[in-house]
Amino acid sequence: MPDFPFPQPAPGFDDPLGLLRACHMRMLMHCSTLEKLPAQIDAGRQAELQETAEKIRHYFNTAAHLHHQDEERDLFPLLEEQSPDFNAAVRELSAQHPELESAWRELDALLADLDGITDSAALDARIRAFTNAYRQHIQHEEQKVLMPAEQALNAADRKRLGRAMARRRDVAEDALPDSLK
Repeated sequence: MPDFPFPQPAPGFDDPLGLLRACHMRMLMHCSTLEKLPAQIDAGRQAELQETAEKIRHYFNTAAHLHHQDEERDLFPLLEEQSPDFNAAVRELSAQHPELESAWRELDALLADLDGITDSAALDARIRAFTNAYRQHIQHEEQKVLMPAEQALNAADRKRLGRAMARRRDVAEDALPDSLK
């Protein structure tokens, strides 16, 4: 995946595959930030730690959850309609989502009570397990689904996917780009 030195504007719903990729990039950035939290605990930087943890929690509790729904409810079924070649990857990735979400819920509970953390090494191990699993999942998804989807999905499929993603986020019809109306 590309490593951008500066933040790039996120693609819109008229580029749903680009939007999913951008979400992956944000997830990876949040994973990197998560891995720095135990050192902040050890350094006693509570105020900075709380703020950082809240941003990460908000992202994984909202955007990452919606991202999984985008894939499971819309992208994966579209791809399976296109070709049975996607079936194995879709099944595998779909099975990983509940595992990732379960691991996140456990980590989220710890991050919600940072004052109660007395063992930063144990937190670090939990974080590393979560971030490693997420990175592997994203890499697999990029290679087995998003890259081939660029070829498999036509303009009508992309429009359908983009509209579904926008609806999931309660984007008003009149706020959609003209290409999705």
